[in-house]
Amino acid sequence: MKTQGSLLIAGHASGLGDALQARFEDGGYQVISVSRQGDPRWATDLRDPAATARLFERLDREAAPLAGVVHNAMQFHRQPFLQTSAQTLQDVWQSMVLTAFNVSQQAITRLQAQGGGSLIFSGASGSLRAGPQFSAFSSAKFALRGLTQALVREHSHDGIHVAHVVIDGLIRSQRTVERFAQADATQMIEPVDLAEQYWQLFHQPRSGWTHELDIRPMGAIA
Repeated sequence: MKTQGSLLIAGHASGLGDALQARFEDGGYQVISVSRQGDPRWATDLRDPAATARLFERLDREAAPLAGVVHNAMQFHRQPFLQTSAQTLQDVWQSMVLTAFNVSQQAITRLQAQGGGSLIFSGASGSLRAGPQFSAFSSAKFALRGLTQALVREHSHDGIHVAHVVIDGLIRSQRTVERFAQADATQMIEPVDLAEQYWQLFHQPRSGWTHELDIRPMGAIA
């Protein structure tokens, strides 16, 4: 099968990351999965702009032309506000916002040069509403959504489809089941179903782009 180009998953993790990789590889893409603890061939600290630039320069040499990016980097944090340190706030912000900033600056120049592509950012219920003990997490997710909206308005004319996905629920994975043992398993989002939504976003016609998609399990309306 002729490759459709390369997809960079920035912040690959089990569950959604594995499902995205499988879906896009089945569709003919070369998938490059990047995380600090992931595939050692591509392991990169995306908080570091210089390291991120080197990653993309290597992709230019060794991978198929970039078709797009799924930014899925996240640092979950739940803690009372008065116990949350400034360093913790900064760490959480860097993991979700600074990584998106660095990756987008590198990806956009390449997508501009080839006439377009896709940038999809994974959000959460905390992107829209902040609950108690989520000051660090939600403030970062709010900022990520704001960055996404700015990129939509600045780079859609370049043929770059920018979309923000509000994932309002737990994504089923072994880690999620262990961390949230009291959660109703029937109310978890199946990774393969979520990956299919990303696939559909990635291939929307230019006359009908979705810039924000809100996903949750059936009946889970807060």
